[in-house]
Amino acid sequence: MRKILLAAGFGLALTTAWAADEVTDADPATTTSETVEQPTATPATSDIPDAPPIAEVTLVPVAAEPEPDSATLAALHQRLAPRKLELLRLAVKATEVKKNMFARLLTSSQNPIDAELLAEMRRFAERHPELPETAEAYLLMAQVHQRIGEYPAAAIDLLLLRAAYPGTPFEQEAIKRLQAMAGDELKKQADLLKSLGEKIGSLQGEREARTAGLLRLLGENPEKDWARPIAEACDSFLSANQGWLQEDQIEHVWARQAALLDAQSGIHHFDKLIALYPESPLHAHSLLAKATLQRKSMHAYPQAVASYNQLISKFPDSAETKQGYEALAAMYDEDMQDYPNAIKTNEAIVARYKDDQIVLRALRAMAAIQQNKTRQPAQAIESHLKLAELFKGDEGMEALLAAERLALFSTRDWAKAIDINLRIMALSPQHEEAVKAEYKNGEITEEKLGDKTAARALYAEFLTRHPDHSLSKNAQKRIEAIDKAGAAR
Repeated sequence: MRKILLAAGFGLALTTAWAADEVTDADPATTTSETVEQPTATPATSDIPDAPPIAEVTLVPVAAEPEPDSATLAALHQRLAPRKLELLRLAVKATEVKKNMFARLLTSSQNPIDAELLAEMRRFAERHPELPETAEAYLLMAQVHQRIGEYPAAAIDLLLLRAAYPGTPFEQEAIKRLQAMAGDELKKQADLLKSLGEKIGSLQGEREARTAGLLRLLGENPEKDWARPIAEACDSFLSANQGWLQEDQIEHVWARQAALLDAQSGIHHFDKLIALYPESPLHAHSLLAKATLQRKSMHAYPQAVASYNQLISKFPDSAETKQGYEALAAMYDEDMQDYPNAIKTNEAIVARYKDDQIVLRALRAMAAIQQNKTRQPAQAIESHLKLAELFKGDEGMEALLAAERLALFSTRDWAKAIDINLRIMALSPQHEEAVKAEYKNGEITEEKLGDKTAARALYAEFLTRHPDHSLSKNAQKRIEAIDKAGAAR
């Protein structure tokens, strides 16, 4: 019986193929009931053989499956959204674990399902940001975060709710919960929550703009406990708003918060911003932040040097470059003990910024390196004198006094010491240090240069100018001693 069925099937297949052959070989014009005679012609001969037919059966193409209608799919998700939200609401309620105080101390407050519920609610918020009902998803997320003890994350959920869905009944509940946490679990951050709450009220624009504005405010956060939920909020915002034109600003917030958690992660996000948004106004800051992480967190000094130099070359006029210059000089000095490059970088600062306060710090740093590390007191004197030329007042006086001490006790350059004292006198003639400098010049001239005559003249001038000063008695005694020594000769 089996053989008979196989034979029958094989015969049926052949019959189908033959029928197809006849249809294929038939001229399309002869398929009607009338037969139209065609004139015969002698075919042209060719040495190239005809190509064999690829198939003897005409195949009907399979109809392509229609593309899913995006509008229909979106409408379907819209219809399902309330049902999903209801399921999430019921799931949060059903998984609430009530424990007494003793049980809370001995067991974890987190249910295994909590992470899954949070992920589902976050996906819901990302997929349906335009729905007013999504405000409840943020409220539910805050509820789960609170019950597992992640209070900063709960606060951020509630702040995002307020920024994105103002005027809804859920906003009032968010305000109430934020106030409760500010008085209890987040008491230390009460001022921050109050400030953010006030600023949320002034956020302008559509939902996306208000949310982005809040994230920028949160980007100033310096606390590690808040960094992860802020970074996750940035990730969620970019997923839900892929056409957002200022996404570099959100990437920057994300990078700053990631850096609080892990230096390499922060560098990765700053690198992403630098690569993807070369025209961003945050490019220079990202380079500076990257270099800072490489220096202070990773101690990767050669890489930090490269990042600082990239900042300096690409953005020479930026405020970040000024900070980068100073940080680079300090790194050469303090971290790498590369004193020649430290001095070179400080010299570049002096040449670039003229009389800015950064120049004051650079000259002081140079003088300290030259005096204490490279043992170059003569160069240190010149750095102090340069500072005194650029900065008058107390800074100039301090620099001149430091230079005078070096000239007296390190280089023993008496002429230089006298010159420096003259500068001190010129800077502030009535200053106590100027009076002392005038008297010291008499001493140096007498004791170090051995010129008694010139020294006597200087003492006499000092007496005339400062008759009531305590050093006048000393000057008088010096004059008398010089006169006595001269009479004895």
